Amino acid sequence: MIRSSLSRRWFLSLVALTAAGLTGCGGTPSNGPAAPAGGGTSAASSASSAAPTVPKDYKIVIVTNGSSPFWDACDRGLKDAGEKLGVRVELIRNDATEGGQIRRLEQLATQADIKGVGISVLESQASGVAEQMQALRKKGIKVITVDSDGPAEAREAFVGTNNLEAGRELGRLAAQLRPDGGQAAAFVGFLGAQNAQERIAGFKEGLGEKISLVDSMEDQVNESKARNNVTAALQNHPQLNVLAGIWSYNAPAIADVLSGNGRRKDFTVVAFDAEPNAIVAMDQGLIDVMVVQNPYEMGFQGVTLLHRLIEGDQAGVDGMLKGGTVYDTGLRVVVPGPDSKLESKYRQPLGEFRNWLTEKGLEGS
Repeated sequence: MIRSSLSRRWFLSLVALTAAGLTGCGGTPSNGPAAPAGGGTSAASSASSAAPTVPKDYKIVIVTNGSSPFWDACDRGLKDAGEKLGVRVELIRNDATEGGQIRRLEQLATQADIKGVGISVLESQASGVAEQMQALRKKGIKVITVDSDGPAEAREAFVGTNNLEAGRELGRLAAQLRPDGGQAAAFVGFLGAQNAQERIAGFKEGLGEKISLVDSMEDQVNESKARNNVTAALQNHPQLNVLAGIWSYNAPAIADVLSGNGRRKDFTVVAFDAEPNAIVAMDQGLIDVMVVQNPYEMGFQGVTLLHRLIEGDQAGVDGMLKGGTVYDTGLRVVVPGPDSKLESKYRQPLGEFRNWLTEKGLEGS
């Protein structure tokens, strides 16, 4: 809920007496994507960019689906946005269960300073999570989804990847690597997650007519089971020649199995995301290509959007959402080096990608 006009006048009066100026809200860092319309910084604040931002009296949180290193980049983006906007923020890591997300949302509902919540919905049909999201909205709390979407009626907007298009791109890349065709298997945490469903559907479409998707296996975000699933797929499908990691930790799991059994040469390995271990695996020749999301932007833009919703900045919201309910954080196609023959409009060699990570202070994405 937004503060009363009386409280706001009191607060602004206090600020006027204690600070020379405030930095503006909205936008993204200069080395990221272009800032959404409706943000920007006033001329006065630009002239005094060193002036501290006065913290606001509310908090914005993002609840994850699990605790993968994927979320480290989101945490950095969330904190950078909080510092820029002068709002308290927190990333709450879930335990990869629906019950865990429900409990965390229930706890947030009891905290009076919570005014904005983002959540990566673990299961798209999880009615209990959707009910808690709607309960938060009834209390006046702004709710969005990040990374993995949920029911449209339970949230204001989705901030994340166009997962269907990203899946298609992964399939197209696999088809380039296996022009003679073959069989593919996909590995993921939960088949019921919206992002998993969209990525796998897109992947199957992008593979084309020569490669068949013969299996999709879930591991409930258990890394040991993730490796066991890869081993089982190799045993169950002797003609398999394409392995696809759909969630971030699946790529290192595939690499571990192929490194251990000495069968790397028999398989094309394509994967989503770039955890630190996946980057090392690509360096070692164990992964052919990675379709990499931007969790940093999910955190940064998620907080930015929630801040604008809370503050009633409709022009800023419209600038980000362009009249819809989705903010696309984009993707990269990371290839081992500049000599790679793979073609993609999202293409970026591993060395350039590492430079971007260093600029952001990140180890993975």
